Amino acid sequence: MRLLSALSGSSNGARSTRPIFFLLVCFVALLVDAKGKDPTLHHTYFKTPLSKLVYFKSPTTILGLDKTTNSGKVFRSADSGEHWGEIAAITKASRLYAHPHDPLTAYALSEGSEHWVTHDEGKTWSGFSTPGAPTTAPGERPLAFHAERVGWILFFAEKCKEETGGWWPFPRMVCHDEAYYTKDGFGQAAKDHKAGDRSGSAITALLGDGKPVAKCLWARQTKEFEAMAEAAIFCLEIVPESETAENKRSLDDRRSLTGGIAGILDKQTSRSTVQLTVSEDFFSTKRTVHFGSGNDGAGGDRAGGGVVAVSVVKNYVMAAISHAHSNEMDLFVSMDGHTWAESRLPLPPGTEEDAYTILESTAHSVLVDVQTSSAGALGTLFRSNSNGTYYTASLEHTHRSASGLVDVERVHGVEGVIIANQVANWEQIGRGIGGILHREKLELKSRISFNDGARWHFLQPPKKDLDGKALGCSRDGWETGQCALHLHSVTSTRTPGRVFGSPSAAGVILAVGNVGSQLLPWRECDTFLSRDGGITWKMVYREAHHVQLADSGSVLVLANDEVPTDVLAYSLDSGDTWTNAALDQKMRVSALFIDDDGLSPVVLAVGTAREGAHKHEQVVVSVDFAKSWSRQCSLDPKDPKAGKDTELFVMSSHDDDDCIMGHRSEHIRRKPSADCFMRLDQVL
Repeated sequence: MRLLSALSGSSNGARSTRPIFFLLVCFVALLVDAKGKDPTLHHTYFKTPLSKLVYFKSPTTILGLDKTTNSGKVFRSADSGEHWGEIAAITKASRLYAHPHDPLTAYALSEGSEHWVTHDEGKTWSGFSTPGAPTTAPGERPLAFHAERVGWILFFAEKCKEETGGWWPFPRMVCHDEAYYTKDGFGQAAKDHKAGDRSGSAITALLGDGKPVAKCLWARQTKEFEAMAEAAIFCLEIVPESETAENKRSLDDRRSLTGGIAGILDKQTSRSTVQLTVSEDFFSTKRTVHFGSGNDGAGGDRAGGGVVAVSVVKNYVMAAISHAHSNEMDLFVSMDGHTWAESRLPLPPGTEEDAYTILESTAHSVLVDVQTSSAGALGTLFRSNSNGTYYTASLEHTHRSASGLVDVERVHGVEGVIIANQVANWEQIGRGIGGILHREKLELKSRISFNDGARWHFLQPPKKDLDGKALGCSRDGWETGQCALHLHSVTSTRTPGRVFGSPSAAGVILAVGNVGSQLLPWRECDTFLSRDGGITWKMVYREAHHVQLADSGSVLVLANDEVPTDVLAYSLDSGDTWTNAALDQKMRVSALFIDDDGLSPVVLAVGTAREGAHKHEQVVVSVDFAKSWSRQCSLDPKDPKAGKDTELFVMSSHDDDDCIMGHRSEHIRRKPSADCFMRLDQVL
C-alpha cells in the first residue's frame, strides 16, 4: 500500500489508492487475458489400457476400446475426454470403426459373429449377427464403406475348416475369406438379432456361399471416382486350384494380401490363382478383367500371372499383376473401370518391379514408390501424368521400412508440399540381405518439394538454436544437405495420425528432427516449428516431443517423449511463447490425440502414470483450451477474410514464387496475437 500511496502523490491512502489499485488490477487482468488462460485438465485412469480411440465427426464424442481383457470393453466420452463411461451393451469387442461417411455411425466388432452398431454417436447400440467372424487377413479390414450410399457396406467373413493331408500328419485349420453385403447398414440384421435370429441371414453373400476372395472394394469408395455405376464393385476372386495348372500357392499365401488406398502391393503376395472381377449389379453378372491391350481383356493377360492387389486412389483404379515365371510385377491403371493401360515407369535397365506403394495422391496425378532393392530399404518415387499411365522419376533412393511404409508424406493444410527422406548411403545399403540386417546404419537426409514432387530441396535449417546461439550453417551446407534440417517421418515418428501439419492449420508444422548432415535417432533429436509450410523453421524445444495442433492451429501442444514428465508445454501465440500446464503426477506420455481435422480445442494426452496411487495405470488427460479465451474470433466461415483476428497466409516456395501447383494458394488463419478462439466446425 505504501507503493500505491507514493504513486498517487498523496498521503491519504484510503482515498487516493483505491482508483489506482483498481486501474492496476484491470491492467494486470488485461495482460493475463492477452496471454490467454491456462487450459483445464481432467485425469481419467484405466487399470487396463485403451488400445484405440475413435473420434466422431463432432470431436466432443470419443470412443475408447479396451481389448486387453477378455471382456473387450468399449468406453464413451461425450465431453471431449473429460469423463468416461463403460458401454454396458458391448461385450468382447476386438475392433472399433467409425463410419467414414456417416458422422453418427460406428461399429464394434467381436472376434465371433455377434457385433454392435450405433447411429447416434454411441448413445445407444444395437446388436447384429454376421454369417462368420471378421477376417483376420493381414492388412485387410472386415468392413468396406461406400462413399455416397452410407448404408451400403461390404463385410468380409473368415471361414475355416479342418484338413489333413500331405506330409503333415496332424489336422490343421485352413481358412479363407468370403464377401457379404448389406444395403441398410446392418439394419435388418439388427432387427433379426433382437428377435432372436443370430444366423446373419439378412446379410447377402456377394459371390455366393463358399466363394473365397482375397479382397473386394467399392468403385466409389472415394467421392472422386464417379465413372462407374453406384453399385460397381471390384473383387479379387480366388480361382479353385483345380482350374490353375501352374504356380499353385498355398491358401495361406493367397490370403496374405495387404493393400488398400495408399496400399502396399508386394511381390511376396503375388499369385496366379487370383483374378480381378467387376460387377455393377452386386454380382448378378460380372466380367473378368484381363490385363492386355484394349478394353476388358482384348489381347489377354500379357504377363500370364495373377492379380496381386487392387486399389481405388482418388479417381484412379490401380491394379498390380504378377508374372507367371518371375517375381516381377506390372502396374495397370483405369479411370473408368473398363479401359486399362499399363503404367510406364522409367526404371533403370535390370531393375525388377518388386513392390509398389501407392502414396496419397491428387486428382491430377498418382505418386507411386517402387521398391528397387532386394533388401527392401530403397525405393524410387514416381509421379504420373493426368491419366496415370506415364511416369517421371521424382526422387531416387527413398527410404522404405521392412513392412513397405515409405518416408514420403504430404504436409496437410496446404497444397503440393511433400517431405521425404532419402537414403544417402544407398550404395552401401541397397543390395542384398545386408540391407535388412543393417537398417540402423542407414544415413537419411530430408528433402521437401513445393510442387508435388516436381523439384526437391533440402530443408532450410534455423539460423539459431533455442538459446540464440548461431548454428553456423552456410547456404552451401543447406543446399547440399550437409548442414540442413532433417525430420523423422512415417517410418520412425511417434506421432499418431498425420505426421506433418493439420487440415485446419494452414502452413503450421511441428516436427522432430535435428540440424546436421543426416537424421539422428529419435531420442537424439529436438522439436521444430514452421509457420510457412516448411520454408523456414525454428527450434522450439530441446529433446523429442509428441506434438499436436488444436483449434485450427491456434493451440500448439508438446509432451516430452524422452523421459517421464509432470507438465505439458503449450503455446497460444503460434510458438512465440510457451507455458507449462501441470499434470497430477509424472507420466510417461505415449501419444497426443485430437480429431482428424484438428478443429477441437481439446487435446488428449495418453500415457502411463509413474507415481502415486495410480502408478502403472493408463492415464488419459483431457487438456481443454476452450476457456483460454473469452470470445470467438471475428470470422465468417462461409466467406473467410483477413480481419482483426485473422490473417491471409499465401503458400509460396523457396523460389519466392507465390504460385503453387500453377495457382496462388491462399488461406485464412488466426493471427498469433489474436485474443480469441477459432472453434470452427469445418475446415476453411
